[in-house]
Amino acid sequence: MDNRNLITGKPKPLLVYLVAIYAASLLAANILANHMIVFIRWTTSAGIITFPITYILASVLAEVYGYNWARRAAWLTLALNALMAGLIQVSIVLPAPVWYDGVYFATAIGGTWRIVLASLTAFTVGKYANDRVFVYLKGKHDGMAGFKFRAMASSIIGHVLDTSIFMLVAFAFVNPWGAIPEMIIVSVCLKWGYEWLALPLTVKIVKKVRAYEGLDT
Repeated sequence: MDNRNLITGKPKPLLVYLVAIYAASLLAANILANHMIVFIRWTTSAGIITFPITYILASVLAEVYGYNWARRAAWLTLALNALMAGLIQVSIVLPAPVWYDGVYFATAIGGTWRIVLASLTAFTVGKYANDRVFVYLKGKHDGMAGFKFRAMASSIIGHVLDTSIFMLVAFAFVNPWGAIPEMIIVSVCLKWGYEWLALPLTVKIVKKVRAYEGLDT
């Protein structure tokens, strides 16, 4: 069985679970992105905390289920993020009890609409570039051959585009301008460094999912 059967046929339960976890992780990332953290002495967005989950799942979706399912998961996630941002804004403008101070809620996650807009723009450009390079390199090999190279090569292109656009749209005129280049560099380095360290684990997971879906029989 090849990837075309999984793309055009009825989704299997495992695929549904993977897409659900992927979407939930990115929803959490856009909430966490409202908070800044310090890594050693460099500043970055707390949204990076979910990256270990989203990176492995993105690799599984692209490698096992193919480009179409990877894009479907991406667009579904963006739609859910837009819905979440809209609901947050509606909840902020609705009347509140006199004893409740909604300022803290609005301050904490009221800017999520901007984070989601940044995600939409960055994700569209960065994920598209990552997936196109990944699929192009995948077309030159069968099965798992060349997976490590295409995973790392495609991701560095996607990370630079995705992170640069996201940080500029999400934090321009909000954070100090001098902090934004630092945030971009730190985020790209952390993401790519994690991918390199997690690559053996990623390969094992991809192989297990391929075996489960019967792609290696």
